[in-house]
Amino acid sequence: MNVQFSYIVIPTALAGLLGILSSGLLWKRRLSKGSIPLALLFISISIWSINYSLEVIFTNYAVKVFWLKFEYVGIVCVPVFWLLFCLRYVNIHKPKTFRFFLLFSIIPVITLVLVYTNSYHHLIWHKISLIELYGIKLLQLDYGTWFWIHALYSHLLYFAGMYFLIQYYFKTPKNLRIQSRLIIMAGLIPGLSNILYLSNYNPLPLIDLTSLSFAVSGTLIVWVLYYHRFLDIIPIARDTIIDNMRDGIIVVDLKYRIVDINPAAEKIINYSFKDVLGQPTTQILTEISDWISLSKESKTPVKVLNVGEGKNKKIFVLNLIPLSDADDQLIGHTIVFHNNTESHNLHTNLKNQTDRLAVLYEIGKAITSTLEIDDLLDLIYKQLSQVISSDAYFVAIYLPEDHLLDIRILIDQGKRYPAEKVDANQGISSWIVKNRKPLLIQDLREEINALSLKPIMIGEKKLSRSWLGVPMQIEDDLIGLLAVASYQPNVFDEMDQLLLEQIAQQAVLSIQNARIHAEVTRQAKLDSLTGVSNHNHFIERLYEDAESALTTRTPLSMIMLDIDHFKLYNDTYGHVVGDQVLILTVQAIQSHIKKTDTVGRWGGEEFGVILPNTTISQANIVANRIRHTLSEMPLFNVEGKTIPKPTISQGIATLPDHTSDVDELVIIADRALYRAKDKGRDQVAVGIPSQLSQL
Repeated sequence: MNVQFSYIVIPTALAGLLGILSSGLLWKRRLSKGSIPLALLFISISIWSINYSLEVIFTNYAVKVFWLKFEYVGIVCVPVFWLLFCLRYVNIHKPKTFRFFLLFSIIPVITLVLVYTNSYHHLIWHKISLIELYGIKLLQLDYGTWFWIHALYSHLLYFAGMYFLIQYYFKTPKNLRIQSRLIIMAGLIPGLSNILYLSNYNPLPLIDLTSLSFAVSGTLIVWVLYYHRFLDIIPIARDTIIDNMRDGIIVVDLKYRIVDINPAAEKIINYSFKDVLGQPTTQILTEISDWISLSKESKTPVKVLNVGEGKNKKIFVLNLIPLSDADDQLIGHTIVFHNNTESHNLHTNLKNQTDRLAVLYEIGKAITSTLEIDDLLDLIYKQLSQVISSDAYFVAIYLPEDHLLDIRILIDQGKRYPAEKVDANQGISSWIVKNRKPLLIQDLREEINALSLKPIMIGEKKLSRSWLGVPMQIEDDLIGLLAVASYQPNVFDEMDQLLLEQIAQQAVLSIQNARIHAEVTRQAKLDSLTGVSNHNHFIERLYEDAESALTTRTPLSMIMLDIDHFKLYNDTYGHVVGDQVLILTVQAIQSHIKKTDTVGRWGGEEFGVILPNTTISQANIVANRIRHTLSEMPLFNVEGKTIPKPTISQGIATLPDHTSDVDELVIIADRALYRAKDKGRDQVAVGIPSQLSQL
């Protein structure tokens, strides 16, 4: 196979090697925000550059075309990963890499398919010729229509990324702009080279200036990565800071400059983010600048800072935490301003209550030991009963959608009563719901008229004399309330109220975590498109319901359902309409099943329906109703025009009529489904009992 040498190969091969080197450097920093998309960008550049080098080296026409097509694997990916990196770097958007790539790679994927099928349509190149220029053989390309469409799309992504970078550059303090300036330069070089290459002003006709320019921009970025570490300090700091944290946080680099600050810290030091960014700590944090220097030498790791006077006085405990990158190299420090005002006041006011504070600590440990809501509420009650002696205990969750209080824990004179829901507009607790404040009643008989409230009799159905309740809330978001009551007057005091508030503050965070855990667990069991059970969860429910049915000797039916000719909807009208067909099918199914039934996505366009306590004939009625309902549901294409409605084929199998084995039940229903398809589709077929179950 004939080969040729040209100086063109040197920069393109160098660009490929630099791309591989940069990817390796970025892999070591993969925990830093923006490193993964940038690594993918460099891999794409390497594919582009190395294959262009091979295209130039070989002289055979077919071999050159082979490497030309392989270049496009990198070419189509470069603008997509460039935009993703820019969005991550400027911190204005946090797209998931995989989802982002799926969304923006539609045109690139089409382009790649057209590249490899160009001989059938010539949409990428009308003509590819082999000519000799500069003493070497090169390909002369006559571009087709789709090439320019892809070029326009790629440049739109490129310019969008440059826009975000430039906008971010001007928002950054002048003394911190060098990193942004260098990355903008590295992006401009190949971008402008590509525009020049595609124009009529290319100084080197037929030479891909873009691939050549990657050597320059790659060298620049490797230098920035190694010497300026631009992916380290700011992204890690942004990951560390949570804007709604109660504690103040300030991040400084190794040059004592402030690189980030959260809103809580802004209020503490009385400076805004814009005022302090890039400023030395000696100018902004004069009161603690000496402490910072000593803390870096581990001479005084903790400092107490007093802010304000009188009732507005706040006390903060300061900690200096080293900040390291993925290579465990020190890149800065995080100053944490922990608001210790409440703890300080509590210590002052409760000098003789050390036992209670010890129990309060135990509460914190206990209620963070579980993520199950009911177990958590039980733990809250058990710890609460150790802190405050009372006749009755209440732990309630607020349901804002119904404006109800769900009293999960109700203990009255040692007896536990069933959970019940009460109107949040009624009873003593309604005052807490309305005002979002604690309520201490020393003697209800004397204070009831002033409160203008009518107590609700629950538990022992007797009127309490002493009552204390506090809200469990995050800012103004009411999560629930804790309350204690006694049949004797003047049982509770301000000390009890303070302790109850402390318990509520700890409990509400655990409840929120438990709720988030429950929601994540629920979502993990659902199909992301249709919202029904996914395959694994459906199988779990099938085994559970089948075991119950066999134990109670009740029938259980299963419907296996498949959308007829579903591929035609995707091929003819697009995947958006295909997804709409799946959603409509689920809606039709759900309109004819009970709450105790389960519908799940078996896979692709197949669904399964579990019908506990349902006979074959009943399941047949349900299946036909689903089929009829789906045939009447409107379906439109992306232009809003009516299109043919889908039909479905269904197979039915029932325990114990067809079998007593769950796996075999699925097989029977699946076979029945295919018999329905063989009959002409849009049919319902009942399974045939297995021979094994008839023995």
